[in-house]
Amino acid sequence: MAEAADGFLKTLLRSGLLGREQLEEALRSLPKERQENPQEMANHLIRVGRLSRFQALKLLHGVTRGLKLGPFQVLTPIGRGGMGAVYLALDTRNGRHVAVKVLPPKRARQEERYLTRFQREMELSKKVQHPHIAQTHEVGVSDGVYYIAMEYIPGLSLYRMVNTQGPLDVSRVAHLFSEVASALEHAHGVGLVHRDLKPSNIMITPNEHAKVLDFGLAMMEGEEVEDSQVLGGRGYVVGSVDYMAPEQTFDSTQVDGRSDLYALGCCIYFALSGKAPFPGGTSKEKIQAHRRQEPDPIQWRNSNIPDEFAGIIDKLLAKKPEQRYANAAALRLALAPWCPPIEVRPVEREGDQAQVEAALALEAAPLSADALGDTLPGSPDGQRVTVELLPEAKLLQDGEKNEMLPIVLGIVAFWAVVLLVLVIVVLVR
Repeated sequence: MAEAADGFLKTLLRSGLLGREQLEEALRSLPKERQENPQEMANHLIRVGRLSRFQALKLLHGVTRGLKLGPFQVLTPIGRGGMGAVYLALDTRNGRHVAVKVLPPKRARQEERYLTRFQREMELSKKVQHPHIAQTHEVGVSDGVYYIAMEYIPGLSLYRMVNTQGPLDVSRVAHLFSEVASALEHAHGVGLVHRDLKPSNIMITPNEHAKVLDFGLAMMEGEEVEDSQVLGGRGYVVGSVDYMAPEQTFDSTQVDGRSDLYALGCCIYFALSGKAPFPGGTSKEKIQAHRRQEPDPIQWRNSNIPDEFAGIIDKLLAKKPEQRYANAAALRLALAPWCPPIEVRPVEREGDQAQVEAALALEAAPLSADALGDTLPGSPDGQRVTVELLPEAKLLQDGEKNEMLPIVLGIVAFWAVVLLVLVIVVLVR
């Protein structure tokens, strides 16, 4: 047992979470006989506030890499973005909580496009500064691990909120999505198209404000495409098919701000009904629906929607970009009359009481079974895909059945039989 305890202490020191003097000071209040048990020491360090539960669990399993990323100490998992796990972390320079998005080294090694996209997000996320966009503080690489340190936003994603609390009312939706429109207005103003707006990328804070997350698939308007598997392009589709504009399904790079407005319309539809506009079928079938079908009228799914507000949704979901709102500012003006006539509470700021209390509660929460993995389970709303289109412009996604395969095999079998008969006839002669 003493050998195991010694191994735990060495692992802890290698992690960089505590220095030798800090560790010795923290262990002084633990009786000597209990210092021979690594689990006892870990529990004690949690109680005295020197380790989080997640850190202790990792250390007990011999893991040191990634617990300290530059000046940030990783405290506990939060969730997962499109490409990387997201963790609550502590900035040791000022004691503030941040969210750190990490590209798992295993994924970076397996597929180069994920590393390229993550590096793009590191660069593009620094271009936007807006109260309704998650702010990026710092990007870096630590011991080969790429990370983005962002504003930690307490609250629930729109996806989780609707699924746990039910659809929202019109005035609440108008208020929240006028803030999302304001965020897009800023992003589009610097030439940035989000391309992956969906309910799990919209956070709702305790003070009832919206914040847009995850610019992992964003691109600059007019940007030259060097690798279609990274940014998409003709023949490749990237994004989340439940919320993808029709033009994005043809060529992911030939989009502008109006494509984000279509996705925003899909999100409003979800917020009011609990369903995406085209909730059933495969990715291929959903893409065809965005291109050619009209969704069920929102009032079929929620009879409390006024005709005029349903008209806003219909305009956002127009198949042709020119039939939608010209820009996010025009949408914001259209939503303004529907916003509640009450004074809203201020937007949360980093370091305020709401953020600190939420971070401490998250840090103390029980860990899931996935806490030891290098990725975390993502929410199932509009799973992001990168798929190659067949020449016939039919989508074939990993795991889906190729509908042409039986036909091709039948043709091959037919000609094989014909050839065999001819050979037999020649031999008989």
